[in-house]
Amino acid sequence: MTETQVGFLGIMTGRRNGNPPISEPEFCSQLSRAAPLHNLKVLVFHPEGVADDGSSVNGYFWDGEKWQPAQAPPPDILYNRCFYRTPEEKQSAAAAMHALSRSLPWSRGLPDKWGVYGILRRSRRAAALLPETAVYSGRRDLGNRLAEREYGVFLKPRAGSHGRKTLHAVLSGGGELLVRGRDKKNEPFQYVFGTPDEGLDWIHRFIGRHRYIIQPYLHLISRRGQPFDVRVLMQKNGSGAWMLTGMAVRLGRQGSLTSNLHGGGTAVPALPFLLAEYGEEGRELLAELASASALLPPLLEAACGRLGELGLDFGIDAGGRLYLLEANSKPGRTVFRLTGDRRAARLAAENPLRYARHLLLTSGSNYRLPQRQLRSNGRMISMVPKEDS
Repeated sequence: MTETQVGFLGIMTGRRNGNPPISEPEFCSQLSRAAPLHNLKVLVFHPEGVADDGSSVNGYFWDGEKWQPAQAPPPDILYNRCFYRTPEEKQSAAAAMHALSRSLPWSRGLPDKWGVYGILRRSRRAAALLPETAVYSGRRDLGNRLAEREYGVFLKPRAGSHGRKTLHAVLSGGGELLVRGRDKKNEPFQYVFGTPDEGLDWIHRFIGRHRYIIQPYLHLISRRGQPFDVRVLMQKNGSGAWMLTGMAVRLGRQGSLTSNLHGGGTAVPALPFLLAEYGEEGRELLAELASASALLPPLLEAACGRLGELGLDFGIDAGGRLYLLEANSKPGRTVFRLTGDRRAARLAAENPLRYARHLLLTSGSNYRLPQRQLRSNGRMISMVPKEDS
């Protein structure tokens, strides 16, 4: 492939109300608008828009003024941005990816939280960042762990996201079991059970057949009583090298269990927050965060296959110790809009395009992309660059 040829990037995403009915419409619009600068065309589509044999894809493209429905051949690069709320959605996306097996994946995915923990604990440096973690195995084990932890334990789904169905359980001095958390709709709740057994039974029913992990509850609360963590976005750039795109502190509401934006949180610039919380040590913590963030992507990539970006969430306790709370292979970008970090927001949207271009130029495949076309409203739309058309 030469620098003047156009590449075709397909973004597979979920459904939402709107026109077009796609998830993350703002992000998809940013990618579509910037794509011509990188000699790329973008089609956004749902898994069910892929033909069973993978010969064509129905979706939407940005014509410079508005979204238009279109049919296209299989994309050269497949960027999977689907978030699975049900097993059926996951199966639909898997079927689409199988049908598009000749498209080059923009990135592989990560295993669940327990799988990521298993990978990173093999590294001495990475293991130092990990909270003690175990698989939930039943009431008895959970009861034993509660008895050992003054601040209780934190339970979260191994494959969950956005803080949904998370729990904090702690024994009170009076023998009660206090449980607070978020339900499947991400709404907060709090219960007090008269005896530990009553609470353990309720937690077991709440978990049901889902797979959970247990960690010590970390007291990651700001001076103002807000839960917080630090989101670091690591991305591949146009040379295929990892770079730190941006960093922001996510702040939850006072009394909230998590700092996730989907749970009502907000975001603020990292350095001013760290200086306010930890004094001049905040600068050292910023450097530690950058160092830890550079360490983790190659470790995960070596075990999982090629990755394109990672959202890394870190907790910092009152003593300044860092904990890796989560690694996400489909990170959001809203934090940079909330903090006003225009540079990070721009890079967060453009780096996926730069990396897609890098993959096309280094894949070794012989693309004949000037012949590829999109079909919209019965007419064919050329896939060649504007200056060549």
